[in-house]
Amino acid sequence: MANYNNYNNRRPNNGYNQNRQQNNFSSNKQNEEKRIDFTSTTYVDKAEEVIKVLADANRGKPKLSTSKIRNILSLVSDIYNDVMLEANSVLDEKYVSRIQYIKMRIAYEAGREPDVKNFVNEAGLIYNINKIGNDKQKLILFCHYVEALVAYHRFYGGADN
Repeated sequence: MANYNNYNNRRPNNGYNQNRQQNNFSSNKQNEEKRIDFTSTTYVDKAEEVIKVLADANRGKPKLSTSKIRNILSLVSDIYNDVMLEANSVLDEKYVSRIQYIKMRIAYEAGREPDVKNFVNEAGLIYNINKIGNDKQKLILFCHYVEALVAYHRFYGGADN
């Protein structure tokens, strides 16, 4: 048993793993999602602020590729087009389910790509999806916010990958 303990203490990556765990913990604190609240009169300004922060962190240009941000817009645009045809102000269960699907897809993309995660956290996308519930106007406002994010991403020279 003593030999086993000595072996573990001599392993070269023993200290590395401890440092790595500490670094991941501190970076998780920095990657917490922001709670961005906006209204129909402030969503454009909030979107611009988000993209400016991302651009400033990357020497003036947002690091997130255009294709990644447009994938998110595509998900949102599909439900927006369908909801606009509905007369009710309360969303049917099928739309609430689709909103949950969008939330899951955004979380998946954020988990795959650090730049997407940074964008999702900075923009407060999951926080705002959770606020939609079954309210048609909140969904429409969220869709406009995502569209404004894409517009300012392009305006500030987002990467074309």
